[in-house]
Amino acid sequence: MIREKLPELLAPAGNLECALAAFESGADAVYAGLSKFNAREKSDNFTLDQMSKLSYYARKHKKKIYLTLNTLVKERELEAIYRNLEEISRLAVDAVIVQDIGVVHLIKTFFPEISLHASTQMGIHNSEGVKLAESMGIDRVILERQVTIDELAMIAEVSPLELEVFIHGALCCSLSGNCLFSSWIGGWSGNRGKCKQPCRRRYYSKSEGNGFFFSTRDLYTLDMIPELKETGVASLKIEGRLKNADYVGRTVTAYRMILDAAEGTEKELMGKAKTILAGSAGRKWSSGFYTNESLKTVVDHTSIGVSGQLCGELTDISGKGITVKVSREIKIGDRLRIQPRSADEGPRITVTAMKAGKRTVERARRNEHITILLSRDSIKETLSPGSLVFKVGQTPRKLSVNPEEIPFLPALRIFNLKVKISRKGIVVGYSDFPDAEPFIRTAIFDTAEKHRLAPDTVVSFFTATRDERIKAGIIEVSIEGDLFIPSGVLKKIRRDFWEQTAERLETDLRPDKSRRNITAYMQYHYSTRKAEDKSTAHPGTKKTLMIHERNNRIPVMNPDDLKSVSIFHQDTCSDEIFLPVFTPEGSLDDIKNLIDTAYSNGMRRFRARSLYQINILKQYPDLYVTAAYPLPVSNSFAARELAKIGVSCIQGWVELEKPALEDLVMFNPLDTEIYRYGRPHVLVTRAEIKTEGEITDSHGVAFMVKKDKHEGITFLYGRKVMSIPAVFGTSECLDLINAYPEEKDITSFNFFKDWV
Repeated sequence: MIREKLPELLAPAGNLECALAAFESGADAVYAGLSKFNAREKSDNFTLDQMSKLSYYARKHKKKIYLTLNTLVKERELEAIYRNLEEISRLAVDAVIVQDIGVVHLIKTFFPEISLHASTQMGIHNSEGVKLAESMGIDRVILERQVTIDELAMIAEVSPLELEVFIHGALCCSLSGNCLFSSWIGGWSGNRGKCKQPCRRRYYSKSEGNGFFFSTRDLYTLDMIPELKETGVASLKIEGRLKNADYVGRTVTAYRMILDAAEGTEKELMGKAKTILAGSAGRKWSSGFYTNESLKTVVDHTSIGVSGQLCGELTDISGKGITVKVSREIKIGDRLRIQPRSADEGPRITVTAMKAGKRTVERARRNEHITILLSRDSIKETLSPGSLVFKVGQTPRKLSVNPEEIPFLPALRIFNLKVKISRKGIVVGYSDFPDAEPFIRTAIFDTAEKHRLAPDTVVSFFTATRDERIKAGIIEVSIEGDLFIPSGVLKKIRRDFWEQTAERLETDLRPDKSRRNITAYMQYHYSTRKAEDKSTAHPGTKKTLMIHERNNRIPVMNPDDLKSVSIFHQDTCSDEIFLPVFTPEGSLDDIKNLIDTAYSNGMRRFRARSLYQINILKQYPDLYVTAAYPLPVSNSFAARELAKIGVSCIQGWVELEKPALEDLVMFNPLDTEIYRYGRPHVLVTRAEIKTEGEITDSHGVAFMVKKDKHEGITFLYGRKVMSIPAVFGTSECLDLINAYPEEKDITSFNFFKDWV
């Protein structure tokens, strides 16, 4: 039976026009980013003024906004994140979507009233991960995209938090947060919102010829909406912050139609919804990773991995523009992508003028040769005849509201409160203003005979401020005894409190008087800073050797070296157990049993490589837990958060450059390890990959595809071995799972260049 409450329909908003198109087409909420620290930095994104307008519109129409801060953050960027959050807290967004554990820590410490959603980039893919998120103060988890629908139902059944899943749009081949592919080949990191999509390119394999071995089809789930509703998930999410308003409007309209359909009528509306969706110009559709069958077909290595509708081929380039042989109608206002056949990233253009011979035309039909006029020489220089032309968007329908006419939302002041009620009266204190005088109302309240005053009732009353400048944040309530307060009396106290608060906004409740001003932040940040004089520090000498059982790559070990082996190959002579990157819900009990066996046999050191593992390990006393790749720790606030849940040592994120690693070491309150030598995986997937062994790209860069029978997933490794110098104050990880000691074909990865 379908549950009564419909899940939220959540749409992408790369700009204000897309957000308004989403809302007018039936979206309940949108997710959007500012110009920095979001995973789609190539989209238009929002200025603070535009976000203020969107917040005004959303509040007026009872819609929701989730703001993305879903990239990894370096130590020196934490202050910028703090200042961003100061602005965000005044915009009345409904939640912030985060990837970095350090950003979680910063928000919970200084902005506890902001609701947190765990990004899919956190890689949470089972119920233990969801439980850990709850313990960190997160309100909703956006699950890993490679969770099947059966696994989703199992997780939802026991989840203490709201769950959000993707239902439509482009898919990444890799498990979320596990991809270094773009960073490895050119320094453009997907974990920083700058992915160049190397997974869409053609690769050459000795065993399978050439193909697009990592290029996924687009996710499509119109037919699965009834089943997804039945799982009880809170939110159904459409991907596409790089898409235009036409795409967003069409996609939202189609899914809204099926989502609202009465039980048993979905099939009648399906044809109409599919027709609407077909005009949104995407790749071939797939059920993504939701079924065991679609895991085998989500990657189509025979098809070029480009989104959009093929509408022509570029035949000539001139001073005026480009000539295209048309295979599908092109008209003024269309958004086109000119795609090289190598599948390298091609430029996008908007058609503003076309000519057929000497005639100016508004549209071009099949088999016509037309010239699309271009004035940008830089675009023409990147093109070559033979490139394919794809339609990726159309002129959107006119909005009912002019974005320029939407007012700005007045800047909000948010107050977290502590309300104490006794028989003698009410005291309301300001949590973030310890020096401010509390509001006191003396009264004699009666003992309750029937209707005892409950904390939730008090919260409900004090949430209503009736002042556009003020918003209640977290309200903590303590009630001494069983009391009865008439609602009229409580309303009067509430009104007097907020009126007095408004009068004090420019005196003792000014922002600079708050405990969470920039000075307080700096003091907190620097409280774990170590001595800067490196002459007193020592380079790390203790090495951890990550190896498999029966591995013949083991070098002669120093007495201080530690041997780390897989949980699947544990033995009595190893010093540490490392855990798998991915454990589906159905295999959790197996991993728990293996951990329990290792602990019973005396093992006390574990290497956690996914957040869910920390939730399992924290139940055992006397453990030394290292958080290691691909569990990302790129700043000291992430280390602080992990320290609270039982982690003893962190491995600095493998993409960090030397200065960023040194900053992390200086501020990290835990032991620090670096990934000094080995082959970190650059992509890992549950999808069936149609090749194995060595592959190369069109530039001759080599990779290795390896399938893991224990984890049931496929890994992609760079041919070169990552090797970096020692860093003062750290121990070292030598990863010999897929590397021999002292290989000659090496790379320092990002160590000597800026991680962007």
